[in-house]
Amino acid sequence: MMKPAENLFIQEPSQSDASVRVRKPGETKSGRVICSLNNLLVLLFVFVVILLAAVLFTFLLSKYHFERIAETEKAQLKNNNQPISSDESQDNSEEIISETSHGPTAAELRLSKALIPLWYNLTIKIYVPGFVEIPKEKNLTFDGALTIKFRVDEPTNKIELNSLKLGLPSVLSDYAILEDSLVALHRRQTDDANRTKPKTKTSSEAINDSGEKLPPRGPSGVKVVKMIQNETLEKAMFELSDTLKKDQEYYFQFVYKGTIDTNLAGLYLTQYADKNGAQRYAAVTQMQPNYARRMVPCFDEPEFKAVWRLKIIHPVGSSAVSNAKEILENEETEHLDWIYTTFEESLPMSSYLLALCVSDFGFVEGNTKRGTRVRIWSRKEAINETVYALEGGKKVLEFYEDYYNITFPLSKQDMMAFPDLALGAMENWGLVTYREKYLLYNSKVYAPSQKQAAAVLVAHELAHQWFGNLVTMKWWDDLWLNEGFATLMEYRGTDAISDGAFRMEEYFVYDSQGEAFGRDARATSHPLAFPIENAEDVNEVFDAITYDKGGSVLRMIRSIMGEEYFQKGLTTYLNKYRYSNADHTDLWNTLSEAVPEGLKDWNGSKFNVDEFAKPWTEQMGFPVVYVRRVDKNRIELSQKRFKIDEDAKEQLKDRNSKWGYKWDVPLWYSVNGEEKPMKWLHETTQFVIPENDVVVFNVGSRGFYRVNYEQDMWKQIAAQLMKNHTKITSETRARLLDDAFTLAQAGQLDYETALSLTGYLDKETEYLPWAIALERVKVIQDYFDDEPEADALKDYLLPLITKPFKKIDWEHLDTSYLNDSRFFENLLDAELIDKMCSLRDENCIEKVTELYRDSFVYPCQIRNAQSSQCSVVPVPLRALTYCYGVKYGKEKDFDRMFEFFMKESIQVERDRLMSALACTRDTHAVKKLLVMAANMNSDVVRLQDKPSVFFKLTLTPIGGPIVFEFFLDHWSELYNGLKDQLTILIRFIHVSISGKTQRHIDELEHFLVTNRNTTRNLDAFKQRLEILKTNKNWMDNNFKPLAQWFKAQAEQRRTEEL
Repeated sequence: MMKPAENLFIQEPSQSDASVRVRKPGETKSGRVICSLNNLLVLLFVFVVILLAAVLFTFLLSKYHFERIAETEKAQLKNNNQPISSDESQDNSEEIISETSHGPTAAELRLSKALIPLWYNLTIKIYVPGFVEIPKEKNLTFDGALTIKFRVDEPTNKIELNSLKLGLPSVLSDYAILEDSLVALHRRQTDDANRTKPKTKTSSEAINDSGEKLPPRGPSGVKVVKMIQNETLEKAMFELSDTLKKDQEYYFQFVYKGTIDTNLAGLYLTQYADKNGAQRYAAVTQMQPNYARRMVPCFDEPEFKAVWRLKIIHPVGSSAVSNAKEILENEETEHLDWIYTTFEESLPMSSYLLALCVSDFGFVEGNTKRGTRVRIWSRKEAINETVYALEGGKKVLEFYEDYYNITFPLSKQDMMAFPDLALGAMENWGLVTYREKYLLYNSKVYAPSQKQAAAVLVAHELAHQWFGNLVTMKWWDDLWLNEGFATLMEYRGTDAISDGAFRMEEYFVYDSQGEAFGRDARATSHPLAFPIENAEDVNEVFDAITYDKGGSVLRMIRSIMGEEYFQKGLTTYLNKYRYSNADHTDLWNTLSEAVPEGLKDWNGSKFNVDEFAKPWTEQMGFPVVYVRRVDKNRIELSQKRFKIDEDAKEQLKDRNSKWGYKWDVPLWYSVNGEEKPMKWLHETTQFVIPENDVVVFNVGSRGFYRVNYEQDMWKQIAAQLMKNHTKITSETRARLLDDAFTLAQAGQLDYETALSLTGYLDKETEYLPWAIALERVKVIQDYFDDEPEADALKDYLLPLITKPFKKIDWEHLDTSYLNDSRFFENLLDAELIDKMCSLRDENCIEKVTELYRDSFVYPCQIRNAQSSQCSVVPVPLRALTYCYGVKYGKEKDFDRMFEFFMKESIQVERDRLMSALACTRDTHAVKKLLVMAANMNSDVVRLQDKPSVFFKLTLTPIGGPIVFEFFLDHWSELYNGLKDQLTILIRFIHVSISGKTQRHIDELEHFLVTNRNTTRNLDAFKQRLEILKTNKNWMDNNFKPLAQWFKAQAEQRRTEEL
């Protein structure tokens, strides 16, 4: 029998009746069973028949099983001994990595909907180290006592919960199924009429911590007769003695145990060193997507919303925080080393939003205008870095309340910064958790882009308090509803925090829309809404499609409807489905109700959001609109799905879309700089545009599509940019540059035309077009890499960048970055410097290496100094300066940087130091860094940061090939160490696999054959294989012609200069 942890239940009713034994039919009061000789012979005959049948069945099943194994081994032997030819590689690799999963499907992991949870009452004692003495066997564990109240929607004789790696009672009498006392009393009176045993005394009323009376409960008469824990299905299944009756409410009560995780999932441990170097610990939760089951047995699916009430028993010296506001805080227990904190009931919420923390953190506090208490928590050493988040959090909560016209539904909002978090942040209702670098802000260490990132994450997570928390998707196939809306709203929210200084509506074009275009142009993309087919899909759906395409499509719908009507529809949607769940059809229908009467679709009917949105959300990809001139006065537009590699094949299920990969395309356009009313493209359409007029489509980059013009029209646009680029808006200029270079990358436009658009850039003063141009040029740089032909590319690009580069005021870089009104200018200065140095400009490299020597090496000779305290390198240039210090330095520079990395306590500075280490040109040092990052038992690099080390190393010509080989060679160790933390494992896959040759493709395909069992369900491998093939195709088709073109351009320029 499992001993209950002391005082874990909050005065729950006695379970005495729950252990009363019910006699089976045929059993006497004494417990003996009466059986005649005839009955015995019949039973013996039945037993023999069953035994023979079982033997026959086992033989047939074993025969079939071993035949299948033999066939599989034969096929594997054939595959391993036969090389994959280039002609067969596409089909073979698809077969390898698209094979049906041998693990559980998503449907098998789902719970029955026979029972619906109403509330959970959880008391949990958390043995987090570092505060009081803890018995060795209890260290890094927790004890839980749980009562679940549920309603029966369909009669059933079992209870099914999600549970993983929890110690549930093995003694069945430790489980109790209770009813409210009036129901229980009636049931006992009915049962007593058929019993001779005296009636058991009913339980007394329960009292909660506020002194309120809880409804008295008593035994239901239903008992657990069998318990099965299935770790594969992540379920605990309880078979019952009787059927639970429809519409009846029951209470399921038991105690259990668990382990505090170290893999950043469920209830896990985070640790750090304080200012004196002592190790400090905290326990915190990460429940999304399906990790709540690692801390508490529950209905761990989004649709099962319920109220949560918590009591946390924690060590003296620590504090406890959860979703709801505290009732009793740090109250004494009968054990002097332990205290407890209780919390108000949460609002109905999904289990993935459950959150708690036990730590010794400090906090700053403020209140919104409507009285919501806001606290920002951090390590005590970082408490002075929480002020920006506090002020920003209050601002954005007030902004969202006004925007949605819905008051924030909670009385408090906590936000906590942790050294360890698998993702950037998590939107737990009332208790948002962040990685430190995304919540804290220190003006002496954070560059403008890092300040912006902190504001964006705060805005994103607090947007979720309405979209995702108040209204939640029904299942993970509609995760984009949560994340797409939070992505869309984060831009408005960040502008509210920065008072518009960050110009986020413009930044969207470069940021989220750019990410979405890149990911959705591939054959391995997926629709926004798609069936979750296996367990791994739940983790892999957290990607650029879900976040960035979701935000981009919603932004397009907002542009079609107009801000006022879109906003009205959102408010209606949130009010209609508050505290419940919805799917994307619910959203479309609600938005359709808000559409203004005069808004028509392509065929003249009233615009219907559902009809418009389905092709954009239920099929992958997006269109490229082709514009060609029909005659002197007319142009014709048509559409086709855009793919970066036309030869790449989708999975079979995605090759024939219901909509034929066609979309209704909203056309925002301008003629000679004057914007015209929006029109529609259904299949083809014609416009009256005289041939001398300059027409540009997708003005403001509002639509999620690209545009390709015929050659003469591109020339007109290039001429307009040279003549007066301001007649075309900044966002539109950025869209033109991005479309042209991406179309060229895909082989749908010649590079000469794309590069001709950059001729005006020496007149460009806006950040957005420059950022796009520099990013697209970097794509070409990455292909040229360190090949000898890169010199011609350098000679072509340097003159484009030299003029704006020379305008940079180096003397004031250490102060100008603090001026938020110069946000775009500050970003542009830093990116121009980075680009010039990457082109090996001697002046740039000389300035940066001088900064390294004079502003880092010399002032940081103080013993035990941290880089963040001693470095006087201008903050926007620190990452670049540190990198070039290592790149062009000696072994002692690498060693010095590593010492500073080990001592640094501020995450953003520590990241810079690691990035600098990855700039090394020493292959021995590269391998040392890889071994260090891949060691799952070492905390030199935090688990969340380990993939980043691999990624930073791939950014150099030396590091990329070494990382690729190391990853393939050490896959087994990585997989075994991270198979329970798929988020981080998937990141390792994405950052490690790079290349542009057939050799890389062959190596990866052979690897996938050899490691089929551990790779077949991870779509990240399909994505990376597609990228390798796209890269090889680009090299085959573009490298030599472009190298010759750049060389000719450089020679022509030199001739003109003479």
